[in-house]
Amino acid sequence: MWRPTRPTGCAELYALCGVDGFRFLRCPFSPEEELRWSHAALAAWTEPEASESNLDLTHAGERGALWAQHEAAPSSSALRHLSWVTLGYHYQWSERRYDEARRSPFPPALGALGADLGRAVGQPLRPEAAIVNYYAPRSSMGGHCDDAEPCQDAPIVSLSFGLSATFLLGGPSRHAAPLAMRVRSGDVVVQGGASRGCYHGVARVLRGTAPARLREAASAGGGGGGGDDLRGVA
Repeated sequence: MWRPTRPTGCAELYALCGVDGFRFLRCPFSPEEELRWSHAALAAWTEPEASESNLDLTHAGERGALWAQHEAAPSSSALRHLSWVTLGYHYQWSERRYDEARRSPFPPALGALGADLGRAVGQPLRPEAAIVNYYAPRSSMGGHCDDAEPCQDAPIVSLSFGLSATFLLGGPSRHAAPLAMRVRSGDVVVQGGASRGCYHGVARVLRGTAPARLREAASAGGGGGGGDDLRGVA
């Protein structure tokens, strides 16, 4: 069922036979790059001027310098209650829509990365919004379809850092049996073409699977994400 297409740099790129537009890129990042993106997800992107967050309702006064607070006192850190942040156009969860009036500047480096990954798999895009989900070990995400974006022609680009997870890709309705695949730190999933409308989710985040290379890079570079307690997906 897996069909290799062409390499992107030194990374392997796969397609799924019979699933139009779906691409799976096996970790195109160096350990240092993985660490930098993990740190951005835990530090820069959690700042209140950069994003909206589930913490806005429960820990609004603690959102500034969230990662620094966590490094100083991990056991009492509000970071452990972080579930998601939104970047660029902010997704409105109750209404299931994006509001033109609610947006923050989209992180330029993340926008450039998303555009580069889209070009690499032949599916160009200009990123304007992102949801970063933070998963604890053994957590999951129910099956859903990303149908709230005004432009349904642009692909969904998902980045994973930290713990491995079992990703599920279904079909255009909930009745289709999903295909399970293991997503590891640094892997990229692109849902374009017909796969853009497929249901998908996370069956389980796998405890104890943070790669040693992240810990080694953190030790060599002095801090910055990649631990075994949180996993971010942009």
